[in-house]
Amino acid sequence: MALGLIVKTGRILTAKLLLGQAVDGITHCAIGDGDASFTDPQNPPAPDIGQTGLRNERARKRYYKRTFLKEDAEGALLVNGVRYLETGEETNTIGVFFRFDEAEANGITIREYGFFGGDVQYVQSVTGDLAMGGVFHQDTNPTGEVLRPGYLYEVKNIPDFNKISDTRVELVGIIKI
Repeated sequence: MALGLIVKTGRILTAKLLLGQAVDGITHCAIGDGDASFTDPQNPPAPDIGQTGLRNERARKRYYKRTFLKEDAEGALLVNGVRYLETGEETNTIGVFFRFDEAEANGITIREYGFFGGDVQYVQSVTGDLAMGGVFHQDTNPTGEVLRPGYLYEVKNIPDFNKISDTRVELVGIIKI
């Protein structure tokens, strides 16, 4: 499967971090069902380097774990044919882990996902790690639970995957510096 695309805002987020600016790294993962350009369920369109958000965000979740990783043939984490092992030693590879549990984000046909950082903020009524309905906008999306989306770091479009109540979706961002 093809790698995700690090978009322009992802590069800006990285630059801010390297400059030591007070901004959070990757903290959230959003899933969406795409837009009218997603016509073939098995062959999604390519993401655009200028994207600042998903084409149609439906749910967003805060990470549950961030850790250093190292390649290891016996590692439990398998991503794109490479096995990784979590490690306490500092490496040039990190993993950011997100989980949409069985009771979360059901009924969504996932066609796109993205990793966000920076100043992500949910609307005041959301007290947990999950926000539904996309980015809040007074006129066009008053039920969206994401107040500030932050910086889109990486986006990936995938063949249709239907999230249902007996399915847990685990997404892991692997970042090699």
